[in-house]
Amino acid sequence: MLIFAINFLLGIIVFSYKSTLDISYLEFSVFLAIFLLVFATFSHFKAVSINLGFFLLGFAWMGVFSAYVLESRVADEFLYKPINIYGEITSLVEADDKRSKFIFTSKKPFESKLKLSWYAKNTPKLKTGDFYNLVVKLKQNNSFQNSGGFDFEKYLFYEQIDATGYVRNSPDNKFINHNSDLSINSVRAKIRDGLLPLFNKFSFGGVLNALIIGDRSLIDKNNWELFTQTNTTHLSVISGLHIGLISGFVFLFAGFIWRRCSSCIAKVPYQIIGSYFGLASAIIYALIAGLSIPTQRALIMASVVFISLILRRNHSSWQLYGIALIAVLIFNPLSIFSIGFWLSFYVVAVIIYALDRCKGKHWAYQLLYIQLLISIATLPLIAWFFASGSVLSPIANLIAIPVFSFITTPLALIGAIFHAFGFESLSYLSLLIANEALEALSYVLKFISSVSFNTWNYGHNSNLELILLIIAVFLLLIPKDLKLRIVALVLIISVFLNNPNKINNNEFLVTTLDVGQGLAIVVKTKDHALLFDTGASYPSGFNLGNAVVIPYLRSQHINQLDKVIISHGDNDHIGGFKSINDALTINEIITSVPDKIPSSISCNTAQNWSWNDVYFEILHPKDKFTGNNASCVIKVSNNKHSVLLSADIEKKAENHLIATIRDKLSSSVLIVPHHGSKTSSTIDFLQAVNPKHAIVSAGFKNRFNHPASKVVKRYNNLNINLLNTSCSGQIDIYIGNKIRINEYRQDNARYYLRQC
Repeated sequence: MLIFAINFLLGIIVFSYKSTLDISYLEFSVFLAIFLLVFATFSHFKAVSINLGFFLLGFAWMGVFSAYVLESRVADEFLYKPINIYGEITSLVEADDKRSKFIFTSKKPFESKLKLSWYAKNTPKLKTGDFYNLVVKLKQNNSFQNSGGFDFEKYLFYEQIDATGYVRNSPDNKFINHNSDLSINSVRAKIRDGLLPLFNKFSFGGVLNALIIGDRSLIDKNNWELFTQTNTTHLSVISGLHIGLISGFVFLFAGFIWRRCSSCIAKVPYQIIGSYFGLASAIIYALIAGLSIPTQRALIMASVVFISLILRRNHSSWQLYGIALIAVLIFNPLSIFSIGFWLSFYVVAVIIYALDRCKGKHWAYQLLYIQLLISIATLPLIAWFFASGSVLSPIANLIAIPVFSFITTPLALIGAIFHAFGFESLSYLSLLIANEALEALSYVLKFISSVSFNTWNYGHNSNLELILLIIAVFLLLIPKDLKLRIVALVLIISVFLNNPNKINNNEFLVTTLDVGQGLAIVVKTKDHALLFDTGASYPSGFNLGNAVVIPYLRSQHINQLDKVIISHGDNDHIGGFKSINDALTINEIITSVPDKIPSSISCNTAQNWSWNDVYFEILHPKDKFTGNNASCVIKVSNNKHSVLLSADIEKKAENHLIATIRDKLSSSVLIVPHHGSKTSSTIDFLQAVNPKHAIVSAGFKNRFNHPASKVVKRYNNLNINLLNTSCSGQIDIYIGNKIRINEYRQDNARYYLRQC
């Protein structure tokens, strides 16, 4: 069964890499050939044929399921304009003093699942199950596409959200009625609202809330960062571990009670009674957690085990594993887009292997061995998915797992049960002890996170690297008698020494990051790195420094910036600076607005330097300019090509540059001034620069309509290859003897992602 499940999974994975839902003639021919091969050889090669059949079924199932999900997306006629919709709030509401966020299932004029925000000081008290008429402005699912960054588009797809948007202030926003029918989320909302006064008294109240109902919205930012720095975030929300743990406790407890009755046990074995109770507890806990994708997966895995015991089937651990894998994928093949899917099934496989290896050993030895094995074995996946990790995470988890498993989670749930039955004092005491356990744990985790060598970063290049790392870890963990550990070391060394994007002397890489309507550019030579602008920040607290720039730098192993240049003071260029300054070492800051950045120096034309035979020269400003025209302009060159970074200069500054240093403007690549505004990119300026390629950094469907249509026409008339981050995502320009350009969104095109 396990082999069948793996082939079913492979079929799903292969489909997930397609760039379009359509089946090409080549794909149709290949799969028809495989089908005919299965049909023709079934009697002679039954096992092979069945496995090929499972592969085809996985491929087809992913296609059918994906088509169904994408079919419900909102039609273009309802996007990017105010519309009236009617529907129900179907999720917990996350509210603060600035906005409320919720999932809204619209009924009219279309049926869709929408992710909405309501920005208003006097937002009504929104509740799960409320029906509203709302005036909203919706947009197509979209996200920033960059190396190392979170793929929000993929997240929206596997969460089956059809569009995002916000509620406009309007007298037509009206409460209609409340859905009196009992629902999962209404029960969860009642639990959270009832316990909220208690949670507010505790430093880890948000974590307790997450462990009880699976709602992360109340977790304190500092607490989350602490868990992230020590690779213990998986413990702070309901996961497969928690559902397995609680249902396992209930299974053992019910079996223990049943064994006290000799006549009972004679009629029904305690394992069966325990399984019924264990299954029931897993279902209840998963429902309280909102039946999110991770809890669905954990529930299915637990159900397979308990139902097997109830039916008295003598399946091996690996057979049950295979059944659970197929069941999860049939229920929701989009699970493969969840990091939790891979981590949970990978960890369970490691546990099964570890239990096999340490049979007959003392239980304490088994626990220690399994935990250490999990910590080591999961390093490749952690490196792959998060591009960073904690060297001391095995120690952190060794301490944190018992605290969460045997103290915090059980007591948090017991506290919630006491509260539900009106035992307020006992509820408070249980939650207090759970919180104090986390307080004590936090001191240990803070010490671990403060160790200088704790954090490591990893920038991966291909899926092959992940496969090689997993094979290497497996070879390290197999019995030493096989003498294959030297092979593991060779594989690990080859992965970490491999660098297909190596930069030599006299070469440089210019990366224009996809930061929407803003600018952030990284220039990298062999031994140095420069950041030009940092993207925007927003009142909600979201900023492109944290969301895009830092993850990209981490993925490229850049922990120190030799120079940061802030071209001017507009938010879309300076907004992310503080986050970057807090996270990284910066040797020098140059800006045209030194009054806004302490310890910075003024940008001026006297500054130039050379790194690894790559020459940097600031061309502007020299005379007194203000606003956009005061932007720093920098030219980066080797002995053959150059790139001109022009920030937000407009016609006045362009004319000044033409009049004073026209001979220096000629460049192979131009970063288009002011995101392609009609106030910039004059014909004289473009003729003076005479680029072969031009890069626009602009937001998708931005409100300024950048780049302006007449500016685009101007570039096209001059036969300049014009690229836009809104279509291309991150744009990498490798400058050596030749120019090579990579477009992240195009190179990683998938059928569920937006394409121009």
